[in-house]
Amino acid sequence: MPDDPQLWWRAAANARSPEVWAGILAGMIYVYNKSPLPARGARAAEAMVSGLLAYATGEWVAAWAGVHEAIAVILLASLGYLILDVARSLVADRQILKEILIKRLGGRNG
Repeated sequence: MPDDPQLWWRAAANARSPEVWAGILAGMIYVYNKSPLPARGARAAEAMVSGLLAYATGEWVAAWAGVHEAIAVILLASLGYLILDVARSLVADRQILKEILIKRLGGRNG
């Protein structure tokens, strides 16, 4: 393998079309703007997680759903925000999380 430190970056950038990169960026901007977190760094991190989720799974989801990859990555990045938001809400409300786990694991009736 060559000693070029930019090799991974070029490989990642060339792995997707410009339309797909535009879709990922659009989804990341949406996530950044919709994030309730007050700190810019936290909002940027949340947007990056959604973008990476879209990049990693976009090709597979597009083939599975039969849609263009650019559409799939926009939806994945936006749904990534929804998934992160639901997870944050569940973790923040520990009592509801505890009740869900007890019910799923066959704990108390009711």
